[in-house]
Amino acid sequence: MENISNLFNNVKQLPVLPILLLELMDSFSNEQMSSDDLAIKIGMDQSISAKVIKMANSATYSRGKQVDSISQAVVRLGFNQIRSIVIAASLSNTFPDTPNFDRIQFWKDTFTTASIAKALAKHTDVNPETAFTCAMMHNIGELLLQILKPNECSLMNMAMESGEPHLTAQREVFGFDYTQVGIELAKHWKFSQVFCDAIEQQLDPLSYNPPSQPAILIRLSVFAGFAWKAKLPAKMIIARFPKQLLNHLDLNADYFSEELSQIIIKGQELGSLIAN
Repeated sequence: MENISNLFNNVKQLPVLPILLLELMDSFSNEQMSSDDLAIKIGMDQSISAKVIKMANSATYSRGKQVDSISQAVVRLGFNQIRSIVIAASLSNTFPDTPNFDRIQFWKDTFTTASIAKALAKHTDVNPETAFTCAMMHNIGELLLQILKPNECSLMNMAMESGEPHLTAQREVFGFDYTQVGIELAKHWKFSQVFCDAIEQQLDPLSYNPPSQPAILIRLSVFAGFAWKAKLPAKMIIARFPKQLLNHLDLNADYFSEELSQIIIKGQELGSLIAN
């Protein structure tokens, strides 16, 4: 086991975020970027442009007519949704493929979590796109560990195959977990406090004062995603949502059982598109 600071001692090993992603993250608190500015900036990156157009034409966002340009995509989806998609695409491009790591499944799970968080946020005081982006960032620490410590991650996977829970195995192998790595990486990238708090508090948000509302949404969304994988029916998943978390958001999630299946299916689709 090593100290978490050792991961960050060699800055050259850390992923460098594209300028566009940093500008978009900053735009949540400094809304001076226009839709036209965004379209121009996206157009400068062919890889991101291709992913944005692919997403705009997906079953989730398509409205019949084919989108052929970034400008059309921005008009169809609006600034906020395009911003979220570009952040997701940029983040996916930032982290390289690593051996023995299912990158596509990772992004499918991440997009599912983000999609659930966004849907729940619509019934709270949290901006849905902020919730989506926080959830997209919630497990960046996991990605960094996979890149910098693939051998240790293989040991962790062996422990998990023997029945060890993910967090327990991670803490035993590394001495820390992905949320601690994630918050350090978020600070290194100079993310705003909203995103840092969401990443840091996600495992037990109510132990913080005040708790991060996006972190609560992440917790609920991760819970729903895991329960869905365990093949629990939607109504049972909603019934088992931690009441303290729901109460803190003043959220009645009974309505959500009818939406959950479709949200997860769409999240899986978008995750596959963003990872390829």
